[in-house]
Parts: sequence; C-alpha cells; structure tokens
Amino acid sequence: MLKIIQVETGEHKSYIHELFWEYFNETKLIFSDQFGIDLDVDTFFEQYMTQLHEFIPPSGRLLLGQYEAKIAGCACLRKIGEDVGEIKRMYVRPEFRRKGIGRSLLEAIINEAAYINYSRIRLDSAPFAKEAQALYRVFGFQDIEAYLEKTEIPLEYRANWVFMELVLK
Repeated sequence: MLKIIQVETGEHKSYIHELFWEYFNETKLIFSDQFGIDLDVDTFFEQYMTQLHEFIPPSGRLLLGQYEAKIAGCACLRKIGEDVGEIKRMYVRPEFRRKGIGRSLLEAIINEAAYINYSRIRLDSAPFAKEAQALYRVFGFQDIEAYLEKTEIPLEYRANWVFMELVLK
C-alpha cells in the first residue's frame, strides 16, 4: 500500500536528504557512461539542499511516497513563474520501481499544483529517462522548447534535453 506524505518533520527531511543523495549518485553514473561527464555530486547535492525552501508551501511541495512502511521515492514542486510550477526530483528507488509509485507521486504533485492554482507545470528530463517521459506523456505533458528558467543545464547539453509542460486550466 502506498501513502503520499507531505514533508513536514525533521525525519521527513532526512528522507529527502537520502533520496536526493541517491538520485544524484545514480545520475552521476548515467552521465559518466552516456555523456562522459563527471558530475560533481557534492556540489549538486549541496545546491539542492540549500534550495529546499523553494519546495515548501504555500507555493511549493515536497512529497514522499511510503510503500509498506518504507520510503520509496519523492516528487517536488516549486514556483518558477507567475502561475507556473516546476516538477523536480521525481525519483523512485530502484527496488520500488514498477509498482506504480512514480505514477502515484506524479498524480499527487499534479493535484497539488492544481490546488495551488498553477495554470501550467513544467519539467525537464534527461535524454536517457525514456520511461519517465512516457509516463509524463500519459498524464498529458507535451514537449516544449527549453524554458528560460533552466539555468542548471549547461547550454551544450540542452539540445538533447527534453522539456515538457502540462496545461492545467
């Protein structure tokens, strides 16, 4: 059974810490294998931990997916425009994949964006994340041009990146 939890306590934040660390280390391996890029995990991790305030209410959300009493994944939402939200760090631990957890987290974060009154949600996805992109498309996300708010992706890699948007109203 899956339970979606809004991050509120110190214990919840420690789970976010673990999940982000795992996410960046998994990404580092893929970037190294597919692009020959040596990602500095410590720098990315510290940057995102200092930005956690962007993901808290009223304009953001940090959600955890708890599956059979274990933390299985997370999804984050932050404000990037007047009525535009951005999904970040959609991540499900490898041992919990293929159980519908990513789908449930995505549905929950979309519902939260609608509750906040965002008219659109954007996201970016690495070129190798084909399964995630397929899931986003099932929910109605459409490919768009790179959006200006995306300064974290170096210009030389943006052409290969996938940018998507879901119109909510």
